[in-house]
Amino acid sequence: MIPPRRENIERLVELARGNELCRRNVSVEDWKYLEALLQSSWEEIRSPAVLERLAPVIKTILKCLVEKGASGRIWDLINPDCKSIKRLVRQAGRCFRFLKRWERRSLSLNRWEWGLLRALITAFDGGCIDRIRSRVLLDALAPILEKLLKVVGKTFRGVVIIVHENVGEDLVKAAISLRLPSAYRLAKQAAVRISQIAQAWGNRAARTWAEDPGFIKYLLMMMSYRENYLGA
Repeated sequence: MIPPRRENIERLVELARGNELCRRNVSVEDWKYLEALLQSSWEEIRSPAVLERLAPVIKTILKCLVEKGASGRIWDLINPDCKSIKRLVRQAGRCFRFLKRWERRSLSLNRWEWGLLRALITAFDGGCIDRIRSRVLLDALAPILEKLLKVVGKTFRGVVIIVHENVGEDLVKAAISLRLPSAYRLAKQAAVRISQIAQAWGNRAARTWAEDPGFIKYLLMMMSYRENYLGA
């Protein structure tokens, strides 16, 4: 998975120590093994026995780091509050019928996911909570909301300039069509890209576009026009 050199293992352990998901999923025994391994003197692991013992620990850490990254990506797009999540659920329900059959299969929620989502909506409706603050719940909800965002994004028919390397096209389209707070930030990134293209074509005045609030709002309005997506 990664070259078994000391600098790689040290960096991975450093990241794992600062990751709550890693701290919960890596056992105490495995942590002690990693600490003992790093206390010894070596530059590269060549022992098959050590590699075999280390492999499942590294796999667990990498999985946790990836899941944490996906969670952060989703919560960068949508706020973990009652209004935003309920709006997404309603819109995804309207958009789902417009998906192709194979898209429905890949984006359908399983029984556990539906149960967690229904429980959350019930808590919202009952006034028990108005915003999610638990990191455990945020991590559990992230893949569910990612599916719902993709459902909305796949029905979007507008043109969106994708400039965010960590967010997929469908997620950006969902943020734009739902007019989420993150949509303005994404529109600003699009304005920067358009400005760069225009300047490359010789338009010197385009250098101000990226910082022009009126131009950014215009882009957002054009991209989020209701006829751009089937679930309107």
